Amino acid sequence: MKNIKVLALALAAVMLLATLSGAAFAEGDRSWAEANGIYRTDETVEELYEQAKKEGEVNIYGCTGRIEDFIPDFEAAYPGVKVNFYDLGINEMLEKFTREHAAGIYTADVLQLKEQTGSIQKEYIQSGLLYNYHPDDIFHNIIDPEFLAVTPFTIELDWWSYNTDLYSDLPISSWWDVTKPEWAGKFIFLDPNGEPDLPVLFACMIQNADMMAAEYEKVFGEPIVLADDEPNAGYAWIKRMAQNHPIIETKNGNIVKDVGGAPNMKEAPIGYGVSSKLRERDKQDFRLGVNPAKFETPTTAVSFMVAQIADHAPHVAAAKLFVRFICGEADHNGPGIVPFMTAGSYSVFPDAVNTAEMPAYDDIPKFKTDFDFWYENYQDISDYWISVQP
Repeated sequence: MKNIKVLALALAAVMLLATLSGAAFAEGDRSWAEANGIYRTDETVEELYEQAKKEGEVNIYGCTGRIEDFIPDFEAAYPGVKVNFYDLGINEMLEKFTREHAAGIYTADVLQLKEQTGSIQKEYIQSGLLYNYHPDDIFHNIIDPEFLAVTPFTIELDWWSYNTDLYSDLPISSWWDVTKPEWAGKFIFLDPNGEPDLPVLFACMIQNADMMAAEYEKVFGEPIVLADDEPNAGYAWIKRMAQNHPIIETKNGNIVKDVGGAPNMKEAPIGYGVSSKLRERDKQDFRLGVNPAKFETPTTAVSFMVAQIADHAPHVAAAKLFVRFICGEADHNGPGIVPFMTAGSYSVFPDAVNTAEMPAYDDIPKFKTDFDFWYENYQDISDYWISVQP
């Protein structure tokens, strides 16, 4: 019942945001952006700084406190431009921004948030509430041009973590392993009614049902037989995993703590969660190991930390400077990106330096990014998850 209430509240928030977004901005109207040079990508830092000094400040709505780590560096690099940082959860941020915009209150210059499901692109960028800013000298060598549907600076994945005091390697090698009786109640996922990570994974499996069926036959030695409520092998995995009693956590931090948050744990589950929490291995000496390459099938979707300029941003030049800064400037190694270059985080720029010990990005089997499919099927998949709970 609690999960259903959470989902209902989330749906109400989405409907409210969609209503406000439609009222606030006519689809396809880009006159403000054109008049304010949002699409100009050839301005120099010096030109932007001269304008930003006249603006005097920049207002950032962000979803990570790591921004606070580099605010002193930004203000030192651009004296006279003050950063006003609002540390907000993503849903809270979007509701605040959309309500303000609908009321004609233009406070935000940049929204720093996470794109996982396609909703930022489809509900905010395509409607003109948020804008991409892709300066030529920053984005000319991004690792995949398809990522430019948004303005990304780092990539986050999801992967399985295991306790290195208990296991010498990841103890599973297939998605179907966690449907086996010996793993009942011994694996963790992030609550799909509160966060989008798992529904996006579900969507990938449904979209790649033939792969999931072939993997089933490889693991169990016989073709999968689908039940009436299993439309394909992707749905079958969702149901059978759900009925094998996964541990559901509400935060990624809790997952890595459960897996390896203390030395000499006598037993611990394995946990599937965001890759960036591997940094707790280095920060807090968590006993965390990962080996996504042990799977022959894809193990994760790709999500992005993004920095989008807000429609009617009151400090456009300073906003552009901030986007550049969080991308690490032209060499992608400036102080703005450094707080994000920790274990489990990957830059979208191949020349950005990350010295943390972690799997190489190219060695991790990943599902193809398909925001259209994820966005269009998100709610139906979430409903299916609720319907198959034991």
